[in-house]
Amino acid sequence: MQTKTPLAIAITLTLAMGAAAPLHAAGQDVAATSAVATDATDLDRIEVRAQLESQIRAVDLKRSSDAIEDAVSSDALGQYPDKNVAESLQRLPGISVTRDQGEGRFVVVRGLDANLNSVSIDGIAVGTPEDSSRAAPLDVIPSDSTERLRVVKSPTPDMPGDAIGGAILVESASAFDRDGRSLRGKIEGSHQQLSGETSPKAAINYSEVFADTFGVALGVNYQNRKFESDNSEVEYDGEDDAAPGDVTAINLQRRKYEIERKRIGANLNLDWRPDEDSKYYLRTLYSRFDDAETRQRLIVNFDDADMVATGTDQFRLDDLPADAIQKRMRYRTKEENTFAASLGGENRLANAVVDYRIGYTKTEERVDDEMEARFELDGDDLSGTLDQRGRMPRYTLSSNDWMDNANYAYDRMILSPKRVDDKEHSAQVNVRFDDDNASYKFGLLGRWRDRNVDVNEVELRRGPDIDLASWTTGTPEHRHGSLGQGMSSALMRRYWARNSGDYSARPQETGDNAVTSLEEDYVASEDIFSSYAMGTWDIGALRIIGGVRVENTRFKAVGNSVDVAEDGESYTVQPAVANSSYTNVLPGLHLRYDAADDWVLRFSANKTVSRPSYGDISPRVGYSRGDEEVRIGNPELDPYESTNIDLSVEKYIGSTGIISLGVFHKSIDGYIVETTRQNDPAYDGYDVTTSINGDKAKVTGAEFNWQQQLAFLPPGWDGLLVGASGTWLDTDFDPGLEDREGEDFMLPRASRHVYSAHVGYEKYGLSTRLAAVYRSEYLDSLGAGRAFDIFVAPNTQLDFSLDYKFSPRVSMYFEAQNLLDKPLELYQGTRSRTLQMEEYGRTYAVGLKVAL
Repeated sequence: MQTKTPLAIAITLTLAMGAAAPLHAAGQDVAATSAVATDATDLDRIEVRAQLESQIRAVDLKRSSDAIEDAVSSDALGQYPDKNVAESLQRLPGISVTRDQGEGRFVVVRGLDANLNSVSIDGIAVGTPEDSSRAAPLDVIPSDSTERLRVVKSPTPDMPGDAIGGAILVESASAFDRDGRSLRGKIEGSHQQLSGETSPKAAINYSEVFADTFGVALGVNYQNRKFESDNSEVEYDGEDDAAPGDVTAINLQRRKYEIERKRIGANLNLDWRPDEDSKYYLRTLYSRFDDAETRQRLIVNFDDADMVATGTDQFRLDDLPADAIQKRMRYRTKEENTFAASLGGENRLANAVVDYRIGYTKTEERVDDEMEARFELDGDDLSGTLDQRGRMPRYTLSSNDWMDNANYAYDRMILSPKRVDDKEHSAQVNVRFDDDNASYKFGLLGRWRDRNVDVNEVELRRGPDIDLASWTTGTPEHRHGSLGQGMSSALMRRYWARNSGDYSARPQETGDNAVTSLEEDYVASEDIFSSYAMGTWDIGALRIIGGVRVENTRFKAVGNSVDVAEDGESYTVQPAVANSSYTNVLPGLHLRYDAADDWVLRFSANKTVSRPSYGDISPRVGYSRGDEEVRIGNPELDPYESTNIDLSVEKYIGSTGIISLGVFHKSIDGYIVETTRQNDPAYDGYDVTTSINGDKAKVTGAEFNWQQQLAFLPPGWDGLLVGASGTWLDTDFDPGLEDREGEDFMLPRASRHVYSAHVGYEKYGLSTRLAAVYRSEYLDSLGAGRAFDIFVAPNTQLDFSLDYKFSPRVSMYFEAQNLLDKPLELYQGTRSRTLQMEEYGRTYAVGLKVAL
């Protein structure tokens, strides 16, 4: 038998080009399928390299799936310049990401909030280190820790139902995924344009099968990335009924971020297959994400001056007090850990197949050292001008004293530690009975989840003055203007370690400190018990899957009710307790038809559910009598429940290509929104902020995907690989805002258009790819009126990769990310009112890969 390597693999074609894939009945003997492959050894062989191999695997996963899904294989992860799982997933149709410091963090499926997705690692649901959200950040998982990624957009009844957006399945490698012994390693150095820093990255993966029955797969990876970003943010104000372009900038901030981000990942997977009827496995995956961030900030408060209009969007600033100009220095380290382990097996009995699994996941976040020192300019009043005719306001000041740190006086120190623990135990069992052209499947799943959130913040304004000049460093470079002299977070931390005992809160801030340290704390447990029954019937080329899933949820939580006196000098706190229980019945019908000439048609109609965010449902009350404000959690919230319809048609082009078109519709009952109202009879005269179940939200969309190797071209050109995808959305929902009745609203975080495209070439030892992703604007949050709604501007990401093989076992690669140097831009009301502009620069990487 010819030896296969990861870089050059001989694949036996089991189907003639253009022939339709056979539809196997559910539960068909695996040995029979293996026999077909064995009998095909005399067919032609093709040599498949990294990009093409991964494309074949992704196409095969989609074609063989009973659900509507898309996938990315491990080789594809190596070909894109992606640092984490979130960025790898954005290449799929209908998928976009929200970013943190330029890196993809949360995955958005079909325009729906990441809160509405479920995420699992090797079949085990994973929690989130976020204190109030259910959205699982996927930047904490390095791409090198995974073998394949799948996004199921219409789950079958045997899958958990909490997937209104989609079910994101992260799978690590089994030794049986590879052929014989495999040892792969890579080292990399990356250079970030703004910081000028070069950062290391390394990964090694090993797998081997012993005696054809026992497999071991092990992977370890490490990255330490140092980078910077330049940020400017503007605050606008005006009348509640103002037109979007009529609000005025009241302050402008420039922020400089210096970040050191470390990722460590490891996975150990064991498989034992003593015979054809038995499989046993252990899957473990660990990732650690450390983020050390320094933020320098300059703030100019224009509204503290007498603002005199001198023209359209032009103002003269008179009598601007010195303390309207502020400097702030923040430092914090954030550690997020994720661990997932599952132990299970599968046994083929005389009349049934039984599989079972127990699992444990733990996610945690630790922010133990967050501190921010605030200073105000001390001196005479200033004057100046403000011009907001451009997308980013410009200003001038009559004196440059603000640039010198020696002219600033200490204002306050803010400490903001936070700890989040999220643990889940689970157990499940499935039984499948096979009949001629049919199978019947039943299963039980129990999930027991515990969360503990401790969010603290305290302001300390009493204490000795701090000489900011003693923390001075060189002036930091910033693309949008000067921040004046720089500040050293290392010197700030050193000072605080010696002198923190000299600082305390003022009496009038006792209540506010109690609110910020107690209001968001809670301890919660969530128990979910699920059962399902599902049947699969094959009628010729038609497969029918029908069934129902029932999920019962029991939620318990204890939070705090904090009542602050009007003078702010005292408060009372009492425990707030919540208990809820509800049951969701989730039917599903899925049809798949394998037509002639490699056409596949799919249809599904089902119901899915998503549970309220922890921050929305947790019991809490923050009562600020001085500010006449009340913030309330709402344990009475109902879960989101969605009725979904999907229809798709797919044309497979040999074993490497696909053209697909799908349409879908979601009708979501009880879409949860945050509201502020003034007519609550229980809090007369107060602004009451809480979350409620709004009216129905609707999502209608279409997805297109095409990818293909252009093998029909003349020699030399036949190494081209091309692909393009597009998603079009029409969304509508009523947030239930009393002052905005009759307005039409986009669903938050839902882009109307998401496009991606790539062109690659693989031949003569060369593998190269240029990939682009475009996401149109989307609504980020709702304000009091149209002029206060916040939008994220359109964005295009363009990346390039090149890999050259010196031998079948050694290759070098080059990657370039964010080639267009596009910023993250938010605007308020209209595009001419830029709210936030954050730039990251380009990143380049060079690396070496070895396969033994």
